[in-house]
Amino acid sequence: MLAAGDLAITWGDNPHYWSRNSIEDSRFPEGAELLSVCWFEINGSISTCKLSSMTRYKAYLVFKLGARFYGFTNERVEATVRLSGTEGLQRTVFLHAEVEDVQNDYRYPVERGDGWLELELGEYFNERGEDGQLEIRIFHFDGSWKRGVIIEGIEIRPN
Repeated sequence: MLAAGDLAITWGDNPHYWSRNSIEDSRFPEGAELLSVCWFEINGSISTCKLSSMTRYKAYLVFKLGARFYGFTNERVEATVRLSGTEGLQRTVFLHAEVEDVQNDYRYPVERGDGWLELELGEYFNERGEDGQLEIRIFHFDGSWKRGVIIEGIEIRPN
């Protein structure tokens, strides 16, 4: 799992927009809490040589909705999982939705047994264990302000 501290979060080092601190029930010493932004972007990467060959992996955003959560309800967020240097497949996901649209191939958060939410971002097949970077990106910008998402990290696990 890529911990929040290992992720490149746009404005993540600015204490006006994000707070980096310990989070209850997290397996990591530090998480990231969104205080207020209108440009939401998180990037992470892992070397594919750390992944088993001939294995399909899925990437999940692991997060919670804080008490001051605002701005993501029914908002489409774009997610991409790709090998560096390739285009990859962009997928529409929702961090929070009042009603799930089952007719489209959208992804919605699922509550885990540990109390966190996980949101499937995409998948990757590591054929021969190529030496490259698996890149994960979550992006949303519409000019409206958002807050209250608590990020634990991005989990990459075999499907």
